[in-house]
Formats: sequence, structure tokens, C-alpha cells
Amino acid sequence: MFARIWQENRGSVIAIGVAALALLSSVVVVPETEQAVVVRFGEPVRVINRFKPNTEFGQTGAGLSLRIPFAETLTRIDKRILTIDMDQQQVLSTDQLRLNVDAYARFRVIDPVRMVRTAGTTERVQEQLEPILTSVLRQELGKRTFQSLLTADRGAVMKQIRDGLDKQAREYGAQVIDV
Repeated sequence: MFARIWQENRGSVIAIGVAALALLSSVVVVPETEQAVVVRFGEPVRVINRFKPNTEFGQTGAGLSLRIPFAETLTRIDKRILTIDMDQQQVLSTDQLRLNVDAYARFRVIDPVRMVRTAGTTERVQEQLEPILTSVLRQELGKRTFQSLLTADRGAVMKQIRDGLDKQAREYGAQVIDV
């Protein structure tokens, strides 16, 4: 009996199976902690759950979304604050004293489409920003005396370093929050 039903409805069962498979492959889940760029044939077309400052948790647009299977892919980007850790460096101050500098920067991706176009992934953004952080740090600390870095001017120096790195990070769709 089962064989006879299968023979009569084989085309319908296969069609239902293919339709179910297509529907399942078109549904994507984007959690609150991620934003996703939908890329169609190599071009970013839209962003799911884009970062918006001061948006309450649960009100961001995360959850289920649809995409065209095989034509659209998702590039997932972390919405949380990320870190660039610089290896310890020696920097000469203007008074020729050696400073051992160990620094890190905190950033987040605020323009995911630009990030996908310029770097592709958050890991590549981190790889691109690490030498920039080192360069900006060397430039700013090299303009100062060792003594000035021990005073209240240190805060202004750190702000200049952050602003210099932030200017470069914007080219990758990122915003530097702290150095």
C-alpha cells in the first residue's frame, strides 16, 4: 500500500521536500550581538540588525530574516566592543629616553557595509588597525618628553592618539572608543 501511494505521489512528495529545503536555507537567525551584511553576488545589498547607538536590547531588529538561497550570503559582524592588542614597543621620547609601551584600543564596527567592502571581516579590520595604532602611538609619544607624559598632559596625549586612530578606523567602518 505504501509503495502504491509513493508511486502515485512521488512528484508531489519530492516537490514538497525541495520547497521545505529551500525555505529552511532561506531563513537566517541574527542574534542581538551581531549585525549581518547580506551580500548578493559579491555586492552588499542590505544590513540586518545594524548597530544603532542607545537602542534598547530587544529593540534592535535581531531575529529571523530571509535571504535568497545560493544568491545571497551573510557576513556576520560582532556588534560588541572589540579589542586591538598592540605588542610591547620601545618608543623614544624627545628627550631621548626609551619608553616601553604596551597599549590596546577598543573599537566597534559602526558601518558594516564599508567594513565588508574594505576589509571583509572584523579580523581583517583588527589586522589593519594594529600597525596604525603602533604608528600613531609612536608619532604622538615621540613628540613629547618623558616628564610631560607623567603629568596631566597624558590625558590629552591619549585623546590625540585615540582621535588619530579613529580617523583611520573610519575608513574601515569602525569607531575607536578608547586607547
